[in-house]
Amino acid sequence: MILHDQQTTTLELGPDPGFASIVRTARRAGRTGARDAFMVMTSEAETGKGIAVILRDISASDAGAVAATVEAVTGAYAADCGGYGRLELSLCAWQDDVGAAREAAGLARYRILEIAPGQRIANDFFASHASDEAVMAARQLFP
Repeated sequence: MILHDQQTTTLELGPDPGFASIVRTARRAGRTGARDAFMVMTSEAETGKGIAVILRDISASDAGAVAATVEAVTGAYAADCGGYGRLELSLCAWQDDVGAAREAAGLARYRILEIAPGQRIANDFFASHASDEAVMAARQLFP
């Protein structure tokens, strides 16, 4: 056991002071849930494309299923990012949170995927969604 006489505080648990607060404020405007995405990952992809994965209904789900889904999503992104340079994973307990996360991702022009806890996530999850996006774009160009 380690004893010390310092006051306990949560000051170091706040947002990164090195990240511009003006950007943080705009990113979370109108959100009722978490202030920022639960997890952000970047890849070596040279594109400016980002993808937002929204994990919905977490309050009605088993914590183990939520954790397993988070691990599966991050593992799939690490295995094959599908050309997306940035992944933002948001945990949403309520439908209002989902709407706010969708709106924020739309403003950032990210591809939006909504999943549920316990959903099977394959290792090619991001690559397959990137190819679906390319097919949809081609259909718009060449109807």
